Amino acid sequence: MGKSFKDIAKIVSSVAPLLGSLLGGPVGGAVGAAVKLVANALGVEEDPEAIYKALETDPEALMRLRELEMRHKETLEHLLLEAERARLADVASAREREVEITRVLGRRDINLYVLAWVVTGGFFTLCYALMRIPLPEGSNDVVFMLFGALAAGFGQVLQYFFGSSRGSSEKNVLFALKGKESSK
Repeated sequence: MGKSFKDIAKIVSSVAPLLGSLLGGPVGGAVGAAVKLVANALGVEEDPEAIYKALETDPEALMRLRELEMRHKETLEHLLLEAERARLADVASAREREVEITRVLGRRDINLYVLAWVVTGGFFTLCYALMRIPLPEGSNDVVFMLFGALAAGFGQVLQYFFGSSRGSSEKNVLFALKGKESSK
């Protein structure tokens, strides 16, 4: 099975938490910049397999990444801040969409709620079915792929309607980094 940047982030986070956070974050410009820095520091291609192999085979690799984080701490904090700003802007735009639709139509958009209930119902129905009904031979991959998609969708429904603990804890990081920026 191929390695992902999230696998690499788990290893890197043990010695370089900022770099690990960027590598394990949502795909975007910040991840790309972090991957480029890591690949250059290790002298490998910007490919998760190559980076993972370098981390496994080179005993000095993690030390080089720790030094990289120390040298580029300010840049990495800025990248992390930008990634968080982008995520918060995405959340805000979803909220603004709902407010704007309610303002224009005079009522809430029922499509959002129907979709949320379908995803939630599908998730719990599939959970129940997986516990009660034996899977036909050879259908495991398809069923588990469907389950993964529904689980991800269910997580997004919860985050949309109730917020996320990740967002709550990361806002503290965002405020701390913003405080550092404004004090310069």
